[in-house]
Amino acid sequence: MYGYQFANAAELVRDHGDFDLGRARELMLHVFHPLSDDFLNRHNNAVLTNYWPNWDLTAIACVLATGIFCDERAVVERAVEYFKHGDGMGSVRHAIPVVHADGLGEWVEAGRDQGHALLGVGLMGTVCEMAWNQGIDLYGYDDSRFLKGAQYVAKWSLGGNVPYTANTRQEGAIGGWSGAETAARAARADPGMTRPIWAMIANHYTKRRGLPASYVTRAAAKAAPEGGGGDYGPNSGGFDQLGFGTLAFTRDKVTGPVTPAPAPAPDSSASESGARPHTGFTAPASPSPASGRDLAATGSEEVVGWAAAAGVTALAGGVLLLRRRHRGRREAG
Repeated sequence: MYGYQFANAAELVRDHGDFDLGRARELMLHVFHPLSDDFLNRHNNAVLTNYWPNWDLTAIACVLATGIFCDERAVVERAVEYFKHGDGMGSVRHAIPVVHADGLGEWVEAGRDQGHALLGVGLMGTVCEMAWNQGIDLYGYDDSRFLKGAQYVAKWSLGGNVPYTANTRQEGAIGGWSGAETAARAARADPGMTRPIWAMIANHYTKRRGLPASYVTRAAAKAAPEGGGGDYGPNSGGFDQLGFGTLAFTRDKVTGPVTPAPAPAPDSSASESGARPHTGFTAPASPSPASGRDLAATGSEEVVGWAAAAGVTALAGGVLLLRRRHRGRREAG
């Protein structure tokens, strides 16, 4: 979790003269990334279902952020492949194993408790947003499966009744102790509990894509304006997400069809230091993943000319979550 958050913070200041980009890259590639990738491979030598989805999702977010921040495409592809087809509980079909006829997708961790389910939605949204900004549409993967899961958690968290399929997870270490845990129903939800996770998701699906997301939109409106770390309590729930989603992700509704752009070819002009050549390019606030640019960039110079319901003017495309680097940045040094 701290790995993906550090990568996003580092991206904000990567071109500052006093920032040691080399050391930041080393920290991500040689400290955070090995731990996260090893977890996805071995799960601490435990059986795959020993860990609820949040564990995998934290690791996926860190691996993906490392690949983007450090311009390592193979690392990005590893995270994307695990999101789609990983064996652990955090891959999208394991985290959301059942889609009902009404379009709600069961969030398996709803059988645990509300706080961890909200954490999972926030983490999966983070992964989808970082990928989107690199030209990879995980938001829409598998018929927008994440939207169906987010709708389920939003309805449940707002006090609505949701179905839940009883399931039994095997626990324990390989070659060691073993046990099992059964979740029979969705846990009790407190409508007063919220996290700064909904604005990003609501704005993607309803504004970028023009899709209905009634429960997610209601949850976003209830939480607005979303605060930052610490505004949601002193425990982990207050710092699990970077927050400020109302400011960072509120956008105008896109008109016309949206077709995700392919990921760009590697930029041979990127230097060893990580500096980007100056070409005068300014990143637009695009309804689809950006293309033709480097792997990461945070933020956009454009300001959306409208205020959210909470009265907060937003920065187009988001301040956070590793937007694609645009070459209009000054060359370092």
